[in-house]
Amino acid sequence: MKKLPLFTVLLAHFLTILDIFIVNVALPSIQQSIKATNSQMQLVVAVYMIGFAAFLVLGGKLGDYFGRKRIFITGMIVFMLASIGCGTATTPLLLVAMRFLQGISAAVMSPQVLSFIQLLFPKHEERTYAIGWYGITIGIGTMLGQFLGGFLVELPVSGVIQPWRFIFLLNTPICLIGLMLAAHNLEESRSNSSGKLDYPGAALLSSGLLLLVLTLTIGKDLGNIAFIFFAVSLLFLFLFRRMQVRKEQPLINTTLFRIRNFNIAIAIAALFMTMLDAYFFILSIYLQDGLRLSPAHAGVFVVCQGIGFILASFISARLVLRYGKNTLMTGTIVIMVSLALQLCLFHMPGYRWVNYILLAIHGAGVALVLPPLANVALKNIPENLAGNASGVYATFQQLFGAFGITVTGGIFFYVVNHYSYYQGMVFATGIHLLCMLGVLLLLLRLPGNILPKKKKRIANTPGYACYHSKLTAIEPCKE
Repeated sequence: MKKLPLFTVLLAHFLTILDIFIVNVALPSIQQSIKATNSQMQLVVAVYMIGFAAFLVLGGKLGDYFGRKRIFITGMIVFMLASIGCGTATTPLLLVAMRFLQGISAAVMSPQVLSFIQLLFPKHEERTYAIGWYGITIGIGTMLGQFLGGFLVELPVSGVIQPWRFIFLLNTPICLIGLMLAAHNLEESRSNSSGKLDYPGAALLSSGLLLLVLTLTIGKDLGNIAFIFFAVSLLFLFLFRRMQVRKEQPLINTTLFRIRNFNIAIAIAALFMTMLDAYFFILSIYLQDGLRLSPAHAGVFVVCQGIGFILASFISARLVLRYGKNTLMTGTIVIMVSLALQLCLFHMPGYRWVNYILLAIHGAGVALVLPPLANVALKNIPENLAGNASGVYATFQQLFGAFGITVTGGIFFYVVNHYSYYQGMVFATGIHLLCMLGVLLLLLRLPGNILPKKKKRIANTPGYACYHSKLTAIEPCKE
């Protein structure tokens, strides 16, 4: 009976996606409650992805060496405790610290999800079914996150507890259910590798990425120390690279970066995630603080985006198989047109209802670009490096998602403070359009046929499309 183990690991995957999106709509309520600054609210969102990015590769290795079930359960326990810490936080600093811990625990859990799918479904046809549900879970987590974020903060319980705290405390019963299911339905497994975990390499990689992301995201608030952080991060990453070249079983195989398609795909993903995560963050602020919509109303707007994504994901793989990179280029243009029209129509109250449609179109455009991009990244990757490539690809996505929130968000708040919310939205949309123009130019450098022939059956599965593309790259079947 494989359905219960699959449900168990997908429940953890659902949690990691839910906690990205459930916070966005609740940000104005949280800010008023704990008297946080705009920069601190940016960090509440970005620091989750910083922890995720810095420890993702290490999380996969921990499962390989210490046992995937053990690390999965440990990650979920820490995620639950961090969620309780978020829900009871009384200061911005404590909330940011607990969100960072959430991100680290998510990075520990996420690699185990795909590892268990590989183990539970060794046959190609069975794995296709499981990967379909993997993608559907991301879509469900995205939509429920937007809806619950708006709904929970409006619960009439303000006399007993501040409603926004429920968006974090909600994780507690879900985690408890997940822990009971994991204890009874998952079997322990670990890598057959006889090597040892590279502790010095893991420390250098995690520390280097952490300092680099902190510098890129909150460097403006750190002052001169930001230059020291940046220099130390480069030193750590340089030393890490030197060590990895000499290792028989490196944490990251540097030969990946000699593969042209992989480098282009990473560059596209970096620009795309810089746009996408910042877009959700700024849109939620603009709808509530700029247009004075209720959290629930703002949540409904953004849910339309998720609906458009899920519907388009059922046909995106077929379109890619038939039209190749033209599908991704079409999706990019669709997103750009949607962004421009949203900016115009949100400012016109009589036509604001059209944005429900435009957000759905935006989601459809994302479905045409982001999931197939993972296949581009893996197209020429040797089978023994596919898992490593997945971790590197997802790390770049998390890193630049956090970068987009802090940099674009910082520009947005600066313009808002000096001019208006609409002017802030104009500048943010301009940055988003520049990112998408960069995506379009990079797509021109790809070959016409972007899907690996051996993976057509997987890629053609309804629901394979992985929203927000957290670890979308799936290891090849070993039949």
